[in-house]
Amino acid sequence: MSELSPGSVTTADLYRELVGLRGDLSALAIRFERVDVVNTAAEAVHNDHEMRLRALEAFRWKLIGACLLVSVIAGAAGSFVHH
Repeated sequence: MSELSPGSVTTADLYRELVGLRGDLSALAIRFERVDVVNTAAEAVHNDHEMRLRALEAFRWKLIGACLLVSVIAGAAGSFVHH
């Protein structure tokens, strides 16, 4: 019984595999931390981009409102001057 049959797995084999898996998991944990940092930075850029878009849209509507107001005033002034 001291000889192992072909394909047998010893506790030493299991231990080596466990150590390898632990190293792989550590490497993955470090990589996920890096990805999380990158995602946090990307999210900050996205939020800043959204804020800029909202500011541009607000400016566009304010500009349209100002143009409308100027055209109404100019039309009223032209109508007053014409009579």
